[in-house]
Amino acid sequence: MVLIALGLLALTPARAADASSALQAGLTAYAAADYGAARRALRPLADRGSAVAETLMGVMSAKGQGRRADPATAVGWWLRAANRGYAPAQLALAKAMAAGRGVSRDAGKAWVWARLAAGAGGDTAAEAAALADALGRGFSGAELARLEEERAAWRPWM
Repeated sequence: MVLIALGLLALTPARAADASSALQAGLTAYAAADYGAARRALRPLADRGSAVAETLMGVMSAKGQGRRADPATAVGWWLRAANRGYAPAQLALAKAMAAGRGVSRDAGKAWVWARLAAGAGGDTAAEAAALADALGRGFSGAELARLEEERAAWRPWM
């Protein structure tokens, strides 16, 4: 999971091992509620494009773990990871957009991100599908068709 989830570009085997070790250190610190250490370990990885690190930086920003809560910063981290195709970030972003936390409320964009997360499978798929279904009840057939086209046209960037 760690090697797949890192999403770091152009890593040599030694740098990949260092990144994997740093990610593990960040996850361990987070699990121990040592948010300062988690931030110190994860921030460099997030800055280099690790979707897992970006997502967790967003979680800590949203929850105020290690510093004051900043929902807008959380959304920024989640958007970066979501654009890489990382389903947990797509779901977090969909929830923020659906509720208007850290970003203007946009049920249509929330639906698109939730459908993308649901389509990726994995641990977040059922929750993402339920959110998309709930949001979808508020749209006409034509609106859903337009949103589905947007979802189908989406491509991750690296």
